[in-house]
Amino acid sequence: MKKRILPLVMALSMLFVLCSCGKTDTGVSVQRVDRLTAAGQAGDRFAGMVVSEHVEQIHKDSNKTVMELYVTEGQTVAAGDKLFSYDSAALELEVEKQQLELEKLKQEKSSLVDQIADLQKQLSAAPDSATRARLTLEVNTLKTNQMENDYQLAAKEKELETLKETAANSDILSPIDGTIRQINENSDAGAYITIQQSGAFKVKGSINEMSLGSKLSAGARVRVVSRIDSNQTWMGTVTSVDMKSNTQSEQNNMGSDSGSDAAAMTTSSSYPFYVELDDTEGLLLGQHVYMEVVPEGTQPGVWLPSNYLTELSEESAAAKVWADNGKGKLEQRAVTLGTLDEMTGCYEILSGLAMEDYVADPAATGCQSGAPVIYRNDSDFGGDPALTEDDLSDADFAEEEDFSEDDSLPADTLPEGEDAVDAASSASSLGG
Repeated sequence: MKKRILPLVMALSMLFVLCSCGKTDTGVSVQRVDRLTAAGQAGDRFAGMVVSEHVEQIHKDSNKTVMELYVTEGQTVAAGDKLFSYDSAALELEVEKQQLELEKLKQEKSSLVDQIADLQKQLSAAPDSATRARLTLEVNTLKTNQMENDYQLAAKEKELETLKETAANSDILSPIDGTIRQINENSDAGAYITIQQSGAFKVKGSINEMSLGSKLSAGARVRVVSRIDSNQTWMGTVTSVDMKSNTQSEQNNMGSDSGSDAAAMTTSSSYPFYVELDDTEGLLLGQHVYMEVVPEGTQPGVWLPSNYLTELSEESAAAKVWADNGKGKLEQRAVTLGTLDEMTGCYEILSGLAMEDYVADPAATGCQSGAPVIYRNDSDFGGDPALTEDDLSDADFAEEEDFSEDDSLPADTLPEGEDAVDAASSASSLGG
C-alpha cells in the first residue's frame, strides 16, 4: 500500500491546485494544514455512521394491564424516569388470587402428610404380604405427590413475592439515559419500549471480504472525519469485525478473454466493523462520517507536501509557505523543516505552522502578499449522497471493486495509484 501513497499525494496536490487553491472572484483558496497532513498520511477510506453503544429493551408482562404510558417516541429520558405503569388495582386483585392459591397448596401439603402418616401405621400392622405391597405402593404414590406439591409451593411463593414487589412498585422506570426509539403496543413477541443509550457512541462501518486483514482488522487506528466539515476529526480504534453478520451482494467484474471484454457477475460478502472513539465531543447520533485508516508507523506532527513549499533549502532546513495571516489575507511565512518522508513526498514542519493554520498552493494564480483568502474544506468540492444504514453494507470506499450496488465512486473519493495521476492529468487538461 505504501507504494501507492506517493502517486495519491501527488494527485491530491494537483487537484487542490485545480479545485481548492485556484484564484476565485473572491480570493485565493486555502486549505487547513491538518487536512493536508491527513491526506499525506491517510490509508484506506471507509464510510460510516455514528451509532449508539447500547440499546435497552423494556418488556412488559402480558398478564398485566398497562394503566398509563408516560413517554413518546423520540423523547429523551434520564435513568429513573417513569416509562409506564401497570394497573395497580388489577395487581392487588392478582396478589389476593395468588395468595389463595398458595394457601390451597399449603392445605394440600398438610393433607398429604396426614395421609402418608396414616398409611405407614397401617403398613406396620399389615397381616400379610399382599396388604403390605398395596400399602407400600400407596405410600410411594403419596410421597411423589408430596414432592410435586413442594415444588409448586416454592414456585408459588416466589411468584407471589415478585408480584407483591410489582404491585408495590407499579411504575416501570428507565434504566439508562437515552432516547425512546420505539414503542410497540403489540409487544407480545418483542420489546414494548426500545431505548437507545445516549453519550456512548461508536462508529459503524462495512468492509468487503476481499479487504479483510490486509486493509483493516481489530486494533487498527482510524481517523474519523465529518462528512459535513472535514476540519472536524476524531481518533479511534477498530474494536471488532462482526464476522457473523455478513451481507452478500453481486458485482460486475470486467475481464479480457480472447481479445474481447466480458462481464462476469461475482458474489462477495461485506461485514460490519465498529470503532471505539477516543473522544466523542461534537458527534451526533446518526451522523455520517468517513473513516481513514492510519498506517502503522505514521509520524506525529505537521507534515506538508513538498509542492506547498517555496524557496526550499535542505542545507539550511528552511522554506517558505503562503499562509493565511489570521486576518483573511495571504502572507509568506518562513518555516523550519525536519525530515523528508520519501514515501509520501511530505516534509515535517518543525516550526512556523500549526495544524489549525491555512495554506495555499504557491502554483495557484494570485498567491501574493495581501491577497484575500477563501477557506475551503473537502465538502465544498462535490457533495456526497446521504448514507443510510442500508448503505453500510457496501460502504467500503477504499477501492472501486469493493462496490456492489453502485459502481460509481463518490464525488470526493479519488482513484488510487496510476489512475490518480491520470485523473489529475485529465483535470489539468480540462482546466487549461
